[in-house]
Amino acid sequence: MVNLVHRRSALRMAAGASLLTAGLAAPAAAQSFPATEAGARALLAQFLPGSTADKSAAMKLLRPTQADYRTVYKDPLAGKIEQAHRRQWESGATLGGKPDQTEILLVLARTDDLIDGKPVLEEFPGGYKRVTGEMKRGIAIARFKFVQPGSPLGMAFDGLVHVNGRWVFIPKPWIGLGS
Repeated sequence: MVNLVHRRSALRMAAGASLLTAGLAAPAAAQSFPATEAGARALLAQFLPGSTADKSAAMKLLRPTQADYRTVYKDPLAGKIEQAHRRQWESGATLGGKPDQTEILLVLARTDDLIDGKPVLEEFPGGYKRVTGEMKRGIAIARFKFVQPGSPLGMAFDGLVHVNGRWVFIPKPWIGLGS
């Protein structure tokens, strides 16, 4: 086990060194950001224009595992969301806004608040109302926008979730419900 840990660390250091020589900073591991608003903002800052982080590598760190989906959502919905997201993850798409969208607007809640229908639920896309009965309690969840300074409008995203000790991206969970 120790050798495997050392090999992984060496691989991460080698990957980080090659990114730095290419002018890109290695992304911070998703688990290095706490389940707080400040933690979510710091993680999302990697995707802002002007960030030197490797956005593609940072996005890969946000990919949920099967266990992550099942920690946030009950089966069978968890499996359906995972299946629906597979193509998105394989496409290599990353988060981000337009070049002039240099600020982040963020709403952070607990799944308990969404499940209980508290006012913060109105800050999330309407589809969340359809899945609250399938959510599990006690999990930090955020929706966010990349915006121009001073603007409330921008590129909107949802489903940044802190689960199993790290942030993952599980957007639009209602797609698992079908039409």
